Amino acid sequence: MPVKRCMTSRWLSGPSLALCFVVAVAQDTDETASAGRELFEVNQCWQCHGYEGQGGAAVRIAPTPYPFEAFAQLVRHTNLMPAYSPNVLSDDSLRRIYAYLRSVPEPPALEDIPELSESSAGIRSRSWP
Repeated sequence: MPVKRCMTSRWLSGPSLALCFVVAVAQDTDETASAGRELFEVNQCWQCHGYEGQGGAAVRIAPTPYPFEAFAQLVRHTNLMPAYSPNVLSDDSLRRIYAYLRSVPEPPALEDIPELSESSAGIRSRSWP
């Protein structure tokens, strides 16, 4: 059901209206995260933090455990990386980047990666002639 129709239908109430709200919020969140990914790439954050914020030359920042205020403080006032003032990166753009970083799923636990499981540990530890 398209969100616009959902929001203009007069027959909605109770659970139907709640479902419509959830769909609208999810759609808005997806669009914000998508715009944030684009800003993450355009502002070249990926050069140090990797395309998924997984780290590389700089620390891992996704998924970020920090509240927005702490993230903004790190981006705006830091000695760890180039600081991005509001003149360079607007608050709205910073919020979109933050939404993208929050949308990145947690990586799997090491024990859940078959290539790193105990069954392949014997192969890695075996000495080769």
